[in-house]
Amino acid sequence: MTKTYGILGAKIRWGDTSSERGRGVFAMEDIPQGTIIEQGPVIIVPASAVPDDGSPPDGYLLDWNPEEEGEEHCMPLGYIMMYNHSKNPNIEMENDEEEMTITVKATRDIQEGEEICWDYNCHIWFDEE
Repeated sequence: MTKTYGILGAKIRWGDTSSERGRGVFAMEDIPQGTIIEQGPVIIVPASAVPDDGSPPDGYLLDWNPEEEGEEHCMPLGYIMMYNHSKNPNIEMENDEEEMTITVKATRDIQEGEEICWDYNCHIWFDEE
């Protein structure tokens, strides 16, 4: 039996993708287009705290507010860092700098059991399926 993990009341879970991608996030029920799937808080990480050599926390951060010194990156909480990349994403993410959250929204209908993915919008270091 495949082990899966969820948050009480969530419509999503994370588990094995049965591919080289390892783990991913999946819909536990049908999710209509436009649904807010998750709203996760973030921890702000200044660029000065990120080593130039690519060692952690680099690679575990998202861009936050690049124009504002000290707010260049963030580490999102919740499932956000577990969503895999796709050229055909089914979610989008929106930063709310005032509330210090990232909102994840379905860009199309997502079927129960379907993996939830977003476009990383950067050079991808792995082969895409």
